[in-house]
Amino acid sequence: MAERALNVIWIVVGIAIVAVAPRYTIMTAMGPGGGLVPMVAGLVVACCGLLLLLRPTAPSPVDWPSRGGWMRMATIAGGLAAITLLMPRLGFILTVFPIVILLIQAVERKSWWSALLTSAIATIGVYFLFTRLLASTLPRGPLGF
Repeated sequence: MAERALNVIWIVVGIAIVAVAPRYTIMTAMGPGGGLVPMVAGLVVACCGLLLLLRPTAPSPVDWPSRGGWMRMATIAGGLAAITLLMPRLGFILTVFPIVILLIQAVERKSWWSALLTSAIATIGVYFLFTRLLASTLPRGPLGF
């Protein structure tokens, strides 16, 4: 019963997003506006909720994560919170690079070299994507990057 109620909530949330999205421009002469992605996302959420509501389901026991799983989820949430708090002060690169290293170590338990390389590639790749390809700005730190 709770699963069906949750599916109805997803349908309502999706419809609400679709209803609010036209307040932003959906399409402009230059291309997609700021309301297009929320509208598509709202449609996806509502359709998925509807599909889940209509499928026949048998009650199944909930398979909760282990203590280690909960710790990994808490680590990821803490890393995201740290990025949110530190990025305006330290900038994108000085914030994201070390936190991604720590997250890779905490969640995936990879070697330090692997974590360093993965973090460097991911940080530089995202920085390049946003600053060069999308011509967007990311917060700059005290060192100018």
